[in-house]
Amino acid sequence: MAKVLNVAALSEAARTYDPLLRTLPFFSLQAAAAKLKLNIVEVENEHVLVNMRRKAGGTIPYAIGTAFNAQIEIAKFFESTLKPELVAYEIQENITNYKENKALVQAGTTLDLKSKVHPLERTILDAIVKSHSEDVCFAMFHAERDNAVLTPMTSMTGFYPALDLLVANGHIAAGQGNLVTTGAFSTPVANDTIAYDKLVEFIGSANPLLKSTIGGVPQLLITLSALKNVRDAYRNKVNQFQMPTMAQVLEALREDAFCPALVVDTDETLGSGSKVILQKVGNMDLGFNTSKSENFVQVRNIDRDPNIVQFWLEAAYGVRIRDVHKKIFQTNEQANTRIDLSGDY
Repeated sequence: MAKVLNVAALSEAARTYDPLLRTLPFFSLQAAAAKLKLNIVEVENEHVLVNMRRKAGGTIPYAIGTAFNAQIEIAKFFESTLKPELVAYEIQENITNYKENKALVQAGTTLDLKSKVHPLERTILDAIVKSHSEDVCFAMFHAERDNAVLTPMTSMTGFYPALDLLVANGHIAAGQGNLVTTGAFSTPVANDTIAYDKLVEFIGSANPLLKSTIGGVPQLLITLSALKNVRDAYRNKVNQFQMPTMAQVLEALREDAFCPALVVDTDETLGSGSKVILQKVGNMDLGFNTSKSENFVQVRNIDRDPNIVQFWLEAAYGVRIRDVHKKIFQTNEQANTRIDLSGDY
């Protein structure tokens, strides 16, 4: 019979088994989402957000006898769907593996072949939850769902593939005013200022409502690698003896792009490369299935061999871009490469 454990009760404390072993830093899904200002949305099955587009340009001069060109419609609708996709994490272990490993057994519980309790049950559960959290962290922007390939990068559909689909469907396009060609924000050569100038142009060319605080605070998502190149290009531009700080670079960016309220957010989960997204804060949702995530870790015996213990984790995740209207959202044509910092090996 499966034993269900509440993940909230699992300790996040690092365990030291031996002086030679070290617990490396792990990435928290919740921390990364907060850093990038993503909305965490609880969704049981599917949630559809409907955005209305109002038609403009209907006002005309009126005089007696005017032949009116009647408006056929006043609104169109853009639907954005959040549907978490089911994922799983499985480890099968034989409890006798640790019979001779006294250092590890001392960190857990005494091996008892009669009760068939895994001596490192709690430690393994801690590790699985951490590894799963890291997997989702580094998949939420880059992953593309594929049931035929069993990896974290095929377990769900991330933000970047979702954007690619919107481009393919024509919802994101130069003609829509929400797709801008920038080229790469490359490392400055000699004393060039290209990377900084490109970013200023990208932000500065956005719709005035996107750059303003009307409807929300404008937010720029940019990778650490691109941001470093922009900073170095700005240093070439000002050519000061004392190098400008990153805070000074960002303040200059707000000033030069006429976007005074801009917030700039970056994180390793965005990857490396020159993909940039300018949007209103709160435009991206990370959803999970509550019924499968509250008590989603199980320890159970499923094999004919009673010494085989299965550690099973099951949850569901999905992402959503709420709106891609040019007054809400703008991106460029570049693509990012995933950085994988999850796990220790």
